[in-house]
Amino acid sequence: MKAKTRLLWMKLHAYLACFFLPITLVYIVTGTLYMFDIKGKVDNEFEYSVALTNGWPEAEKQALPLVNDFLLDKPHAALPEDYYFEHGNHDWYGYKQEVILIKPDAGDTAKLVVKEHDLLLQLLIIHKGFAGQFFKWFSILFAASLSFSIISGVVITLQLPQLKGPALYSILAGGVMLVVGFVW
Repeated sequence: MKAKTRLLWMKLHAYLACFFLPITLVYIVTGTLYMFDIKGKVDNEFEYSVALTNGWPEAEKQALPLVNDFLLDKPHAALPEDYYFEHGNHDWYGYKQEVILIKPDAGDTAKLVVKEHDLLLQLLIIHKGFAGQFFKWFSILFAASLSFSIISGVVITLQLPQLKGPALYSILAGGVMLVVGFVW
């Protein structure tokens, strides 16, 4: 590999590593805390009664205007992007808050629950991929950058004769550890 090409790989490796350092630290810290069952918490929880003048909305398209109109004058963040229909309830989930429209057992009054997350839970939700399209795409770019950084580091290392042997043994040791982890 020519010196100019090697220098280009090293620069790309370094700049991408620097750019993605903040999100890397978020993933490292939240992943480590999660392994120790430290997940953050719901800071505030609000419950409202919502009149269902047109009956229970069966689809998100019907529930969305009802919930948005109701929350318009309330002091909450915008409705999150991620939507789930679970146990007959409408659930919008994001890193700042979760909003759940709960189907009534009887009658025409539903319960609307807003759960606001603390900072640690917000960061954990970003880590888990429930933070909207921006963080999903940023995380995909981060994964591509991390893959490039690892591959470019290996390529650069294998080009240096004094490091080629130890690098190949390291790759082999990592592969063996991966197999042991799956088998064990």
